[in-house]
Order: sequence, then structure tokens, then C-alpha cells
Amino acid sequence: MTRLPTMIAATLLATAAPAQEVRQISTHMGEMTVEAGGPVEVDDALRFEPYQQLEEMFMRDDVVFLMRHGPTDWSKLDEKGVAPDDCANQRILSPDGTRNMRDLGALMAVNDILPAEIVVSQWCRNQQTLSALLEGMERIDASLPEAIPHRTEPGLNLLLSLRGSTDVSPLRALVSGWEGSATRPGPLLVVSHYTNIEELTQFRVFEGEFLVLDPKRDNYVLGYVRLKSAQPDVGHFADALASPLLERDRATDMVERYYAALVEGDADTLRGILSPEWVDRGPSPSVPDGDTSGFLDEIARITAGLSDADFSIDDLQMSDDTITVRGTVTGRHTGDLFGVPATGRDVAFGGIALHRIEDGAIAESWQMVDWTTLMSLIRD
Repeated sequence: MTRLPTMIAATLLATAAPAQEVRQISTHMGEMTVEAGGPVEVDDALRFEPYQQLEEMFMRDDVVFLMRHGPTDWSKLDEKGVAPDDCANQRILSPDGTRNMRDLGALMAVNDILPAEIVVSQWCRNQQTLSALLEGMERIDASLPEAIPHRTEPGLNLLLSLRGSTDVSPLRALVSGWEGSATRPGPLLVVSHYTNIEELTQFRVFEGEFLVLDPKRDNYVLGYVRLKSAQPDVGHFADALASPLLERDRATDMVERYYAALVEGDADTLRGILSPEWVDRGPSPSVPDGDTSGFLDEIARITAGLSDADFSIDDLQMSDDTITVRGTVTGRHTGDLFGVPATGRDVAFGGIALHRIEDGAIAESWQMVDWTTLMSLIRD
């Protein structure tokens, strides 16, 4: 049995656009969000990869979402021999982790990515993950916590721990045996642990991340889904935390937030992304450098003349401390723009920029926009 989530149907079939959105943000990565004005405010997004597996990952009821529990407080480790239900003596969800899992539940519900059934480990952090997910789903539809069957399965407990599974045979049997539910649409959601998931799939997963497995193909991993805010943890990703790849991800996210803030005219967010000494370099020696205030004034003048303005990133590359972005600006000419009165025309024009990152902020930018194309579109 297959299903067509509302949000994905809108994307694939070009039906009326709902409040949520799915978009391709890089060659292989996609993102699902709740847009402003949606049913709830969620300051996060679902990231999934690969984008090319969109239909396989989200339109089948016979796949399994194999998930690691949500983000935990690593300042308190599990005591030796602790029982799975002894919450006072084990690592549990952090306050941020609980909020993240509520957001994940809400994002899954608003994008119609709902499980037919949830099976979860006995451990406290897994039980807390289940509770937070259901709370998030309830924000979208109050009936969901009761409507989605959920149960605890000791066979999913932390591998080789007290009252844990001695191997991944129970997990493998659970995943391999899933063919879909006879009573509800949706995949099976299994909430287990890093060690169990890595043993079964050979994939390393962040806290709160889930892999999409295909039982029909010997539990082949179709892709992964996690919150945009997800980060490596010190317990299993100490190597990644010291890797330049993490810095690359953070820099990429910063540039994406930069362009989102430009489109929304969010000066406060921009000032948080830009270094206090940020310089907007002129495209040629004859054009003087600019500062934050002057740049914000220029953007305000442009967005005042373009309604429904948007910037889509067509390509993004990073080398050392510099990110190169190639993108397209779209909008409708509904106000005075460079002295040209409103024409009501839809416009699309390109741009390219280089941003140098320093100490976690954009320190310097070179930005070139195809104003020639814009002017040719709005002039008679």
C-alpha cells in the first residue's frame, strides 16, 4: 500500500500550495518546513537525503523509520549496571532535546509523515523521546497520540546492557517483518539506540535522527531524516566534532540563514550572522566598500519594489574559509525600483557571491547581481 502525503503531493503534482513546504536545498539534500502562518510555530526544519529518493522514503507504508532517541545531557552518563527504567541513574533527554523532539513530532505531523505504529526501547531517554514526539504531533492534531498505536519492546534495549538485547536479532526481525499495517497508513517507527542501529545498518546516526529502511531489500537504507538543528554528540562523534566537515555544515547553514533573512527583511537576524566589522566589498575598484547599515538600506529599497521576493540557492561551494553561492532572485515588480514605477511583472535574475567566514560569522562579502537582466525585465 502506498500513500501520498499532502505536502509531497503538492510538490509532485503541482496542486495548491499548503502551509508547509518541501524543497531541494542542494544537489542531494531536501528540506521540509512549516512556513510562517502555519498551524504552529516551529523554528526548525526536517532535513533529508537524498532528495532523489523522496517518493521511496515518504510515500510507502512498507518502509521502517529506524530512529535513535533524542538529544541527551552528556554531562551525566549511565551508571554501571543501571536498569533501563532507572531514570535517576542514566543519561536522559536534555531540555533542548525534549523541545527538539516536540518540534520533530510537529514537523512530521504537519507534513503528513506519520507512522502507523511506534515501537520503542524501555530506556528512559527513549520513552521520553516517544512522549515528546507525541506531544509535538498533538499540537497539529489532538487525536494523534491516541490514534497511533505505540508499545515498548525490550528487544530494542541498549545492546549488551543490563536487560538489553545480546544482539540485534530482535531488531532485525522487527524491521524485516514489517509489511505495513492493516489498520493505519504509514511506516513503522522504531526508537532504539546508536549501538543497535550501527550494528544493524553500519550507519552512524545523530541523536533524534532516523534512517529509512526498506525491508523488501534486506533492510537497505534508502536515506536519512533529521532536524536541521541536529548536531553530533560527544559520545559517538568526537571525531566529527573536530572535523572540518562540521565547520562546513555550520558555515553552510549560516549562509542559508543569511539569504532567508535578506528575503524577510530581518535586520536583527542579519546582524547576528554578520561580524560587527563585516564589509560588503564593491564589485569593482570604482565601487566603494559598504557596511551593514548601508547594505540593509539598499536591501530595503529593493524589497520595497519587489513583492513575494525570494532567493533560491542554485549552487553552493566551500573552499577553506570562503563560501561561493550562485542563486536566483524572483519576485513581482509592484513598487518603485531604481526609479522604474511598478509594472506588475514577474522577474527572475541571477547573482553570485563570495562570503568569508571568520570566528563563526560572515566577516566579508563580495556580491554581484545581474541588474542588467532585472532592468531589461521591468523597462518597457
